[in-house]
Amino acid sequence: MLIPVETYEAIFEQYSAAMKWMAGLGIKLSPGRTSHYEKIIGYWTDVYKTATADEGRQIFPDFVSSMFEISDFVSIFKAFGDVPVHQITSIIEKLQKAVNGPINAADETSESTTARNFLFEAAVAAKAHRPGRGIEAILDAKSDTGISLSGKKIWVECKRVTTIAKIESNTRKASSQLEAILEGAIGSGHRGIVALDVSKILNRGDTIFVTRNDDELLASVDSMMDRFIEEHSHIWQRVYQRRHKKIIGTIISFSFMASSEARNLLVHASQWAMNPRLEIATSDAQIQRQLVALLSAK
Repeated sequence: MLIPVETYEAIFEQYSAAMKWMAGLGIKLSPGRTSHYEKIIGYWTDVYKTATADEGRQIFPDFVSSMFEISDFVSIFKAFGDVPVHQITSIIEKLQKAVNGPINAADETSESTTARNFLFEAAVAAKAHRPGRGIEAILDAKSDTGISLSGKKIWVECKRVTTIAKIESNTRKASSQLEAILEGAIGSGHRGIVALDVSKILNRGDTIFVTRNDDELLASVDSMMDRFIEEHSHIWQRVYQRRHKKIIGTIISFSFMASSEARNLLVHASQWAMNPRLEIATSDAQIQRQLVALLSAK
């Protein structure tokens, strides 16, 4: 994990640029959560240095939710902002659906997850799109997204998991979808990975994880990921026992708002990890080590 160092003003500028880019793609940004975030963050950027305690208490919950939500939109803009429009049709389609849904993540229900589900798919693609490092998102993927790496095509099915009880069913569905793709794929260069976002399991989206300083925040987030995988990896590993051998592992990600008190600044804490499938080929384990190295590099 890298701790963001941007000021609120810089974050607001980045988000405004992302919204302008999306509007230019033809995405309909009707009054809703994306415009609400821009309004809230723009207001707080102007007043946070002089706000009274009462003003802070009134706007703070909305501000926390807005800061949490905008990070994915900004990362997608940074990854694809310079890519020709005709090449990112699938990303545009995901973003058009992603701008809807409840304003605050904490208000999301099982019936209103569609928007943020598509946002996660686009965010995974953005995370993997680093052409300068030899790794690119497959923008016409048959799966939720895909990754091109060292001559391999890695098909990725993405699921946002809201409770521990739903890890197994989500993994089963994702791996079943991957099986259908892999069975129809021609050639030996195809692999499958399940991507699980577990943010809602760890934080509903409306609270702040408080630490004393950056070092404590980094250690806490790393420990949180290690503990989650240690406690729950047996669930998806059990599912894979009966799945296609080319399904080689699981991406785990989570994010939430955190505070490093030494800097007196809210930061978007985000962590990604790979958990390889048990007893996979050495070459498939190497693919995942290479993937981790490329995605975690500065």
